[in-house]
Amino acid sequence: MTYRILILLTAILLFSGCSDSRKDKRLIHIADLVSESPKAALACLDNINYNNLSDADRHYYDFLKIKATDKAYIKHTSDSTILRVIDYYSNHDKDNLYAETLYYGARTYGDMGDSPTALQYFYKALDNIGEETSNLDLKANILSQTGRLLTELRLYEDAIPYIEKAIEIGEYYKDTLNMVYDIQLLGGTYLRDKKYVLAEHYFNKAIELSSNLPMSFNAKSRMYLAEIKYETGQSDSALSLIRGTPDSVTSNARNSALAAASEIYLEQELLDSAYMYACKLLNSQDPTNKGTSYQILLSPKLRNYIPLDTIYQYISDYRGLLETYHDSNKAQLSINQQSFYNYQRHVIERHKIEAHNLILTWWIYGISTVCLIFAVIILYYKNKTKKTLIELHVAIENASILNDRLNTISLNQAIIDSNSNNTNNNQQEDTQYNDIFKASLLTLQAEKELREKLRKELLDLYSKNTTAKISNIIYESKAYGKLQEFIKQKQILSYEDPLWDELECVVLKSSPKFKDNLQLLTQSRLTSIDLHTALLVKCHIQPSQMSTLLSRSKGAIVSRRESLCLKIFGEQLGTKVIDGIIRLL
Repeated sequence: MTYRILILLTAILLFSGCSDSRKDKRLIHIADLVSESPKAALACLDNINYNNLSDADRHYYDFLKIKATDKAYIKHTSDSTILRVIDYYSNHDKDNLYAETLYYGARTYGDMGDSPTALQYFYKALDNIGEETSNLDLKANILSQTGRLLTELRLYEDAIPYIEKAIEIGEYYKDTLNMVYDIQLLGGTYLRDKKYVLAEHYFNKAIELSSNLPMSFNAKSRMYLAEIKYETGQSDSALSLIRGTPDSVTSNARNSALAAASEIYLEQELLDSAYMYACKLLNSQDPTNKGTSYQILLSPKLRNYIPLDTIYQYISDYRGLLETYHDSNKAQLSINQQSFYNYQRHVIERHKIEAHNLILTWWIYGISTVCLIFAVIILYYKNKTKKTLIELHVAIENASILNDRLNTISLNQAIIDSNSNNTNNNQQEDTQYNDIFKASLLTLQAEKELREKLRKELLDLYSKNTTAKISNIIYESKAYGKLQEFIKQKQILSYEDPLWDELECVVLKSSPKFKDNLQLLTQSRLTSIDLHTALLVKCHIQPSQMSTLLSRSKGAIVSRRESLCLKIFGEQLGTKVIDGIIRLL
């Protein structure tokens, strides 16, 4: 009954696991589209009936919509959906999306102005992301955005290490585009921190790397270099760098370029240009750039360019902007205080849960240990009882045989001398008695003798022929060709790769008793690692090539071959000997 229940539960789990893995094909297509064309992905998502999707697909739909919204530079305004998605993937992370959902949680709170919560999610995302190469793109994004947010919070020293790690990943991938983004971000961080020499170095480096990129990258770096020159009193150089920049940068950087241009032109007494750029900047939604515009327009140098009533209007608008900015700072401070309070509560609750879980874990370990000890004791006495019963049965059988033998001897004692046939019969009975005792020993000794014989034959054969050639069957097989291609491309052959099965089939075709002989020689202690090592040796793969194929050091490869030798011969004979023996099997 218990076995039936276990089988039923296994079947249910397998069925549920398989059913969850079948994603809607439309969502799979949209997932491939998100990064290249996020707005098109959003349009495709809008055409899907959300209510007809399964629970797993609905959460995947929500995840894709948040991702596409972020990629399309649409500001996040609510955290309800992303929190639901994060909660789901914290318990259903077979697709490794949990770290990415945390990243978009951070992006959402960043757009909503809750910087402390955004940082918490960035840190959690970094803690949950793996070290696999496939995750490096996401890791670089998290590091870069964490550095950007810390820069906005004026935590420059904290921001720099994150940005530098993101640049390292870009260098590893030779991803020039993202490298330029991150180098500009690092230069901007040093610029805000008033470390102008370092900032200038990184912006010049960005210009060098952006030679094959759109002009907007070069223009953005020149804009920042112009700001550096302006701040360090090199107005002529600043003017040379800023010319044409506002019209060359992207729309996201245009207001910053207009602000820099208006300040530089005003400094150089080019009042027409300063006035023109300052007027264009009035439409900016960024309070910092808009404030720069009012400062330029209300400067004494431009007094003759602006009518008096317009000046009064600018003063009134500027005052309103400053009040709004002050109120927004107070609101941001309130948000930060609330976030800090929530975080403190979260930390306290987490410590309580961790303490509770620790106690529970110790109880589980304790109970498990006690149960294990009882199980060992029960098994010990059970096996001891079985052994005693077996010994009793053997003793009874032996006693019975001895009793029959004694009876036979006593009946025939009187005629032993006169009847030689009876003597012969007794000798046959003695032989039969001895055979009964020897039968089990012969069974046990047969395998041992065969194993020793095979070992001796192989060593003798190896001593006569130390240079066995590779079999033509193996050499001409497709599996061997694939193996050589792996070696040529310096690819890693994983343990789950189907090529292992193909190699085993080819080797057995060449030497049908290869695996049986290995099992016999190792007393059935042959592991999958031993078999893989033996297959590669049989295919005449060199240790250095094995090291590349298996992504292991040469020392580890030598250790594997020595371990196999120890299992076969019970002593170390050297890797050269074991390689030769395996090739002779």
